[in-house]
Formats: sequence, C-alpha cells, structure tokens
Amino acid sequence: MIKKIALALALALAPCVSFAGNVKPVVFLADSEVAKHKKTITRVQDYLSGLTTIASEFIQVAPDGKLSSGKFFLERPGRMRWQYNPPTPILMVANGSDMVYYDYELEQISHIPMDSTLIGFLAQEKIRFDNNVGIISFKEGAGTIRIGVAQRSKPTDGQLVLELSDKPLLIRNMVVTDANGQVTTVSLNNANFGAKIDKNLFDFRDPRQRRIR
Repeated sequence: MIKKIALALALALAPCVSFAGNVKPVVFLADSEVAKHKKTITRVQDYLSGLTTIASEFIQVAPDGKLSSGKFFLERPGRMRWQYNPPTPILMVANGSDMVYYDYELEQISHIPMDSTLIGFLAQEKIRFDNNVGIISFKEGAGTIRIGVAQRSKPTDGQLVLELSDKPLLIRNMVVTDANGQVTTVSLNNANFGAKIDKNLFDFRDPRQRRIR
C-alpha cells in the first residue's frame, strides 16, 4: 500500500497521466483576489526562490493514515531526491529533465517528465505563481501561510498546498491531492536550509546493473 502511495505522490506532484477522478472542479483565484495578498505572495515567492538547498527528514501520511518516512534533498534548479526508509522500497531522484522512480522490490524504473509538473515548478531557478502554475487557494493567519497551486494547463492532474510558518518564513508541509482526490501530507522535519549537498545524491545509479557486476 505504501508503495502505491509513494507512486501516487510522485504522479500527483509530477503528473504524466490524466485520470478520471471524482474531484471538484479547480477554480483559480481571480486576479483581484490575488492582488489583495500580493505582498505576502511576493514574500513567499522570494523566500522559495532563495532556497538554494534543502536537506530534511520527512514523514508522509497516506490517505489511509499509514505513515512512512525518509530523507528529502533539494538543490535548485532541477535536482531532487526522495529517499524512503525501510520497509518502503522506493527511491525517487531528479537531476534535470526527468524524475526517476525506482521500486527496489519489483526492480522497476519509471521516468516522469519534470518540465510540465508541479514538482518541476518547485525545483525551478525562480518560483513564480503565474500563467503556468496558478494559485487556487490562499489562507493567512495565526503565524501560518497556506498557498494551494495547480497547473493551469491541466489543473485536475494534481494539486499542491504549501504550508509555511511565518516570521520568519519557513516551509513546513506539502499537502498533495492526486487526480482521484486522495490526499497525502508530507511534513519536513529537522530541515537544513542552504547546506552543501553531495551532488552524487542526484545521480540515479541503477541497482540492477551493480548487482549484475
């Protein structure tokens, strides 16, 4: 079950297939509504754009409540690694144009394009809520900011809510809704921002080839 959720998370963040899910229509915030929160939205954009690297532990809560954990690494632009702890046999690595999803148990590799995805949006050199990725929800209060986004070209493929604490700004959680309306929450714990990360972590090395040798 956890493996399916991990793949669903990857596809929700990086949707490469359209599903016929029973989800509510996605409505983007009107320009007038966005303008009301322009100052905060600009602060969040600048904050996210200024995050050169993230090295963090994470806890993932699946739609059925089951927990999994692992380590998350981000080096912008374009590099990302989701490394699940046992017993979840999953690794997801991005270094440029594709995210590689590897299932250790099945020994299967999947390639998920990054250039038209929400996960690709987070790994961009500059983060902007614009004509490609738009805001569908915004809430600010009690020291917390929540911004929901979706791709304008295919809004039902997946939605992402970024949860940040304020003063100072600090990203805490990512809430993903997949094309079927299933919600997965990923919480970042013990995050280290701006630390140097070994670039080898973003190079996928096929475990099957090493075993054959």
